[in-house]
Amino acid sequence: MAGLAPEVRAQVEFLGMVSDREKASLLRSVDLYVAPNTGGESFGIILVEAMSAGAPVLASDLDAFRQVLDGGSAGELFPVEDADALADAAVKLLGNPQRLQELREAASRHVRRFDWETVGAEVLSVYETVTDGRPPVADVEPTGWRGRLGLGG
Repeated sequence: MAGLAPEVRAQVEFLGMVSDREKASLLRSVDLYVAPNTGGESFGIILVEAMSAGAPVLASDLDAFRQVLDGGSAGELFPVEDADALADAAVKLLGNPQRLQELREAASRHVRRFDWETVGAEVLSVYETVTDGRPPVADVEPTGWRGRLGLGG
């Protein structure tokens, strides 16, 4: 916080660790959730959490974020590490309540894709496809699978 200008420092509050309940409440309270990440994101769970809470999202155009935001249809994207583009997009969005509402609605529809019921069914489908025609694991004699897996036995 020491690196912030005094006028900015007065506007910033670092919360430290928050509970899941507090996080959800905070996400519901924002006009716009901004994710200015510069890399290293494998998925973007925080975007899913923000969208689930009803927050419109503005995020860096990282591959993981682009995928979570359905190519930009469930949230706005800006070029990575482009502070001017981020500022322009944020000011434009905050000045356009109709667009913010459109993003909330699009995100609300799209985020259902990440619900555990949906994800679980997709994972199960993959396992069923992979194991199609093979006997269930319970039908395989334990000493047989231990030897094949190199577990001894």
